[in-house]
Amino acid sequence: MNNQSNLNLKSEDFKIFLKSLSKISDTSILEVSSDEIYSIAASEDRAMFLWATLSGEFDLETSLNLPSISKMCKLIDLSSTSDIKFNLNGNRLEYKSKTIKFKYHLYDDGILTKPKVTLSKIKALKFDYEFDVSRSFIKTLLANCSVFKDTNKLYIYTEDGHLVWSLADKTIKNTDTLTIIGEDVDFEMDDFILNLDNVRLIDFGDSDFATFEVSKNGMGKISIDSNNIQLNYIVSSLTK
Repeated sequence: MNNQSNLNLKSEDFKIFLKSLSKISDTSILEVSSDEIYSIAASEDRAMFLWATLSGEFDLETSLNLPSISKMCKLIDLSSTSDIKFNLNGNRLEYKSKTIKFKYHLYDDGILTKPKVTLSKIKALKFDYEFDVSRSFIKTLLANCSVFKDTNKLYIYTEDGHLVWSLADKTIKNTDTLTIIGEDVDFEMDDFILNLDNVRLIDFGDSDFATFEVSKNGMGKISIDSNNIQLNYIVSSLTK
């Protein structure tokens, strides 16, 4: 890490980027290069990983070990400007304006553990099926979950040429189910099962749609593009 250098960011973009990560974990390792900042976060059950990328022009190449994303977001709010300029000074980020100044200390390298999944492995994933889903549909689906509290599984599959979404648990007898028939599709897909708690972690940012990609071997990716931010949620299907 350089002794002293600058990091210039668009405040709103950086907050959206950080808040998506904070829904997964409040700590994060940000990898900064000349044209992007990215981070990989893991859900508590390790069934979901988020690869978040913020595109832009940055003047340094380093790793930033954030001990608290929520604290950083609150500090950015205090700046009340569209652009924020940090001075990276040793183990801390420093900010100074006409009205406020603060220092945010970083963890040393090695304190935070990186998720086992690597960027190269994520990029190498291949998928067999693809479909788009709206923010409003997911919001309505999650709202309906409150009626079906005896299951925490979401089954996605095809039936009679339609995409089907089912709140159920096929491992338990006499469990209530809610099934929603979705759009027409031109493929056949077996059950892909998501943990509803992980679905709640998905952040659409400023986007109205997400792209779902699913492989026959039980891997999936949920991609969301929001201005300069790209969010890729890597998920594995639960067992029935």
